[in-house]
Amino acid sequence: MRRTMAVGFLALMTTLAGAQATASDAPQEVIANGGLIHTLMAAPVVGQPYSAMQVRRIKRVLADGTRISHHGHHSVARDSAGRVRVERRMEEAQNGQPETVMVFVLDPVAHTMMIWTTGPRTTKVATLIRLPEKKEAAKPAAEKQQAAEDSRPQPVVTTEDLAPDTLQGLPVTVRKVTTVVPIGRSGNDAPITKIHETWTSPDLKLVMKEQWEDPRSGEQTVELDPFSRAEPDPALFRAPAGYSVKDVRQTLKELQERLDQMSN
Repeated sequence: MRRTMAVGFLALMTTLAGAQATASDAPQEVIANGGLIHTLMAAPVVGQPYSAMQVRRIKRVLADGTRISHHGHHSVARDSAGRVRVERRMEEAQNGQPETVMVFVLDPVAHTMMIWTTGPRTTKVATLIRLPEKKEAAKPAAEKQQAAEDSRPQPVVTTEDLAPDTLQGLPVTVRKVTTVVPIGRSGNDAPITKIHETWTSPDLKLVMKEQWEDPRSGEQTVELDPFSRAEPDPALFRAPAGYSVKDVRQTLKELQERLDQMSN
């Protein structure tokens, strides 16, 4: 179990590094939606605190009528300084033990991200990652070149701004993006239509709700509910009492040493 979590942590560090690199190449502004990767890629927002539960629901109907559904959730919070805390569940509670949760705190002022894990069999160490203070300019030309080299039929994308709405008492803009995948693009013998809708709070620079509809994967909804605009507890953005703070290079070195010992 510990080996699995250690390997997962190493893989996660690679993912986060990739997200930071992608942020510098993003062709357009990324708006946070309460998820980990979007939080890393989004620009800091100050003076607009909130706390919420990000709830993800997936529904799929098979050809024989069988219905498959999944449900997941995690906590997210942002303080007035723009610091953001996102949780990621690693193991569910079982045998009377609490669940294992990995916590990420992104601090745009200190240009750091701190990560720690709570739960049984976890070390009381918070890993500190120092982030670049400036992002490079966007590089859309590379993406255009890559698209030009793709000889397959290209999807047709249509964007539509719908009537404004209200979510959690906040005015939101609503955008609908329809993508038609042409015949032969993915081995399909008929066009495939995908729909992605977003409900965004311009004031908070936050996506309050997203919904995807795809005949191949079903319907997926991500929503911040419940939601509060009260200032979160400052303790949420600090490592828990009794935890030591270590630089990521030292933490990864120790993890690799433990993995090597387990392999011997």
